[in-house]
Amino acid sequence: MIDQLPAEIIHQILSHLSARDLARVSRTCRTFAEHASNDRLWASLINSHLPFPIHDPGPFESFHRLYLAHLPYWFIPQNKIWFADTEAHGCLILARYDNRRGVIEAYRVIADRRTPKFHIWEANPDVMIQTFDPKISLWLDDPVLLLKDQEPSNPIADCQTWNPDRRMPMAAESQHVFSSLVLCPRELPDNEVITDARLWPPQIIPSTNRIFRNTSSKNMLLPKCASDASSSGFRIKRWANFRLRMTPTDNEAMSNYTTIDPEWYIPTKEKPYQGIWVGDYSAHGCEFLLIYQVDLDSEAGSATATPASADNEDIDGNREETTQKGSLRAVKLTGDPNVPRGEITFIAEDIGPKGLVRVADEEPFEGARIVQCMGHVAGLGFRDDTYIASQLILVSTDYIAHYWEEMGHISYFRRVNIDELLQT
Repeated sequence: MIDQLPAEIIHQILSHLSARDLARVSRTCRTFAEHASNDRLWASLINSHLPFPIHDPGPFESFHRLYLAHLPYWFIPQNKIWFADTEAHGCLILARYDNRRGVIEAYRVIADRRTPKFHIWEANPDVMIQTFDPKISLWLDDPVLLLKDQEPSNPIADCQTWNPDRRMPMAAESQHVFSSLVLCPRELPDNEVITDARLWPPQIIPSTNRIFRNTSSKNMLLPKCASDASSSGFRIKRWANFRLRMTPTDNEAMSNYTTIDPEWYIPTKEKPYQGIWVGDYSAHGCEFLLIYQVDLDSEAGSATATPASADNEDIDGNREETTQKGSLRAVKLTGDPNVPRGEITFIAEDIGPKGLVRVADEEPFEGARIVQCMGHVAGLGFRDDTYIASQLILVSTDYIAHYWEEMGHISYFRRVNIDELLQT
């Protein structure tokens, strides 16, 4: 009966299966085994994990071989954005698959503030404004994560043995510094007292999946198989050893990484300010943050305004209307010794009519909506943290200014183009 079905129909049926189910079907009979080995099926499975599709298997002889080479790590380039719980400063990385070299890699996102220009704010001559046009890039000289198949020309992939703790061959090994990627269990431990401080990401970042933070290998729970492993978090372990042994020692460092659900950083017509942003934090330098929008109840109201920036013009040069409603919340993905990563940096409770202060009529913010805001400040070590009154200047959906009233200071935030960085 199966033999009588057209090959196109069988291919269409198999194209709806996961890799695990496809492998199981291939064991049922010779006909399905032949069809399940069709490389177009495996190419489709791989591209379902990649933001930018590939059209050849690179250094591997087939897409099937490529898929097995990086099993079960395809979730890492699929989620793209990862940020760490490294104390105070944190770390933001972007992950991708490099088809030319056949590797999964991830690099730190860095920003160079560049030399600013200064001018006086017409609305308040006591406030000095400095421009912010950072150069954002990936630190390509020092990968944070690197997964490679040592023998891509070998037709048999070395994936028979389950290993949730995989050593990564890095250039730093010449300096006796070693790294490994550790997978996290999908489920939180049931024999631990789990406080908010032991979870990542922090509760302020919306997420349906959190991982248990481990700061060392001691008593660390590992997934028993691929199906038990989390696809929203992993750990990177680094250690130095000058005795030419590659096993971790007591001086290891462990960072827990997690991703962000796209619905909280991809902008929409209703939530145009959502995204990954970079901000100017004066002496602390540039820091990265997640800005997401929260809907208010029906009493909060909404408004529609025309932004001043040409960034919101359509392809015909016509200005698009930007929906101004809801609450804006900005959480640091990287931080500083005062307000660390994982903490709120500002909240604008209502960017609609109730929160509107005025529409600017002066340069350089002419036409921008200015709304009430609260900025988060703290002493060294995040001591005595508090919120102070401030104003958020919505220049455009890619460009925001923050007026710290008590400090007489204006800082800027610019949107980060994630997909553009991934293609560098």
